[in-house]
Amino acid sequence: MEKEIDDADGESQGTSLHSVEVSARKPRKRPVGQLKVFSTRNVEVSADISATVAGNQNKTSERDSKIIANTRFLDSFYDVPCDQLAKNLLGHVLVRQLSDGKLLKGRIVETECYPGGEDRASHSFQGKMTERNAPMYMKPGTTYVYFTYGMYHCFNISSQGPGAAVLLRAIEPLEGMDYMQQERNKKRKVACMYKAHQLANGPSKLCISMSIDKGSCNAQDMCSWDGLWIEPAERDYQCGDSTWLAAVEAHKVVATSRIGITSSGAEWASKPYRFYVIGNASVSKRDKIKEKEVMSIAEILEKEKRRCGSLTP
Repeated sequence: MEKEIDDADGESQGTSLHSVEVSARKPRKRPVGQLKVFSTRNVEVSADISATVAGNQNKTSERDSKIIANTRFLDSFYDVPCDQLAKNLLGHVLVRQLSDGKLLKGRIVETECYPGGEDRASHSFQGKMTERNAPMYMKPGTTYVYFTYGMYHCFNISSQGPGAAVLLRAIEPLEGMDYMQQERNKKRKVACMYKAHQLANGPSKLCISMSIDKGSCNAQDMCSWDGLWIEPAERDYQCGDSTWLAAVEAHKVVATSRIGITSSGAEWASKPYRFYVIGNASVSKRDKIKEKEVMSIAEILEKEKRRCGSLTP
């Protein structure tokens, strides 16, 4: 069983299954600047973005209020190019609330970008629209959960651009690990005690541990649905790039090729569309060559910081 799960975690959007083509569903419209009332941790919260922005004159706070509210990211966070969203998700927390109110949490440490269009590895290659991939064409921040190998699920989030989405490959478990252990052992004949970093170190393992499946989690709005959302993590660094919203510094992120898409051709299989946090044990597969490059840059930046610090009067 574990071998099968490991094999499934090499799955990407490049391995597609047959599905009947239909028109993609259109997202539900809401008044500009107003989100629906949703339940977070069993507390009813009303998010009126316009009122928040109007009451704050600070430009930085105004920008943040359009992106973050009530401990979840809003539409503006997801409405960016696919590769940007894939990087910005790193370090932030995926939250799953079960029907009984139980919370499961994990820090996002690995993602893959599937921009659609010319990308032969995307389910939406050349604008293909099917019943299966319809959520990829919905508003940014929509969940796209698909079934693969006849037994596993993979979880994506739509981004800016028609047919573009980000695959979540791995998380570092933070809360609800006992439940995750139970889920990972459900179909095993002999129970296994997984180490924390083994619980969700692959896209299918992530879905099993977090109880994410197509039936309950597909085509949901992560900005308003109380079953699944992204919780902002605090950043312990300063960044001059307003587009970089990841909870980790840029020089701690490895950009490398995606996994399991060799059938898409050398050009697309080699694109640096997989991103992960260097040094995190929950990453599904490391690229040691790329890591050396990233570490070299990090060392140069650290030396420059120390040099500048010594020159400060």
